[in-house]
Amino acid sequence: MKDREFLLLVCLVSLTLIFSNFSLFLKSLASSSFLQPPIKQAAQQLKLEGFRQTEQAFWNQIKDVNLDQLSSPSEVATLNHGSVSAQPKPLASPPAKKPVSSPTIKPKPQVEKPYTRFLFVGDSIMFDLGIKLQSSLRKTYKISNTKLDYKVSSGLNRIDYYNWYNRTTTLLKSYKPDVIVVLFGGNDGQDITDRNGRYRQLFTKEWEKAYQERVERYAKLLSVSSVRKVYWIGQPMSRQSRYNRIFSQLNKIYQNVSQSHPKIEYISTWETFALGGKYVAVVADKSGKRRSVKINDGVHFTSHGANIISDVVLEQMKKDKIIMLKPKPSKTPPSKPKLTPSSVSQSPSKKSAQTP
Repeated sequence: MKDREFLLLVCLVSLTLIFSNFSLFLKSLASSSFLQPPIKQAAQQLKLEGFRQTEQAFWNQIKDVNLDQLSSPSEVATLNHGSVSAQPKPLASPPAKKPVSSPTIKPKPQVEKPYTRFLFVGDSIMFDLGIKLQSSLRKTYKISNTKLDYKVSSGLNRIDYYNWYNRTTTLLKSYKPDVIVVLFGGNDGQDITDRNGRYRQLFTKEWEKAYQERVERYAKLLSVSSVRKVYWIGQPMSRQSRYNRIFSQLNKIYQNVSQSHPKIEYISTWETFALGGKYVAVVADKSGKRRSVKINDGVHFTSHGANIISDVVLEQMKKDKIIMLKPKPSKTPPSKPKLTPSSVSQSPSKKSAQTP
């Protein structure tokens, strides 16, 4: 029974192959030795051009297909069935553009307005110092807008004699300085009346408290004004012990008060006229010239001494960039005019000497 089923299956397959390629089957009979000559001749005359074209197209398509690039089982199945169709490739989506961030514009640094107006206030000691400061600012730093306002025998003690609060308020409004240099103390070593009208004796704690209140009041006046920088100059050492005791106490008050006011900078000159903690009458300036620094009273400066203190103040101003040296213009030699061919004089050519 099984043999019959197998034989039947073989026959069905053979018939299927014959009918599916009948023309090719007949053509193959032309080479068979079992057929009669008339049948062979008919088989040889069959034209298989259409079959060959179809077969050639099939194998050409097989060659053009890259099986490694087939992405789905359906494409492989289509190829296996002998029908290859070009599958459109999906369009690659363009890469997402990163959002263009607008460039951050950095604010331009504000250019600080130059310091051009200088005011010097104080007693008669400031007169000598102010003259030197004005001269140096004008000659070295090309700053000519300066004002010196001093009052002999004045200070912050005897405001009943000269009221520096009122005078300074007037100067601030009228002159509008950028920088103020202050020097007091030469006349303040005396008894004082506090704000409550009580008499306070020199060198007592009550006196120190009353005088510090005067300094604090003046510092507040300057701090709330439009002035941009204040230099409070301390007194240098004196050859008289009494003044040294007064000046050391005053300097301590000036320094303590200035620390509470950012605009105010205290400049100590105590050791400027001293060596080893002792007063020296003859001191050299920055050029090496040695001369007396104070007059006979031991308080006021000589011209040489005022010049030395002036250099101390100016050095601090340079460190704070209040003043700066302006660059000197470069001395370049004048450029020579370029010679054009038309401007060059042609000298006549010399005739060559002829031999006779």
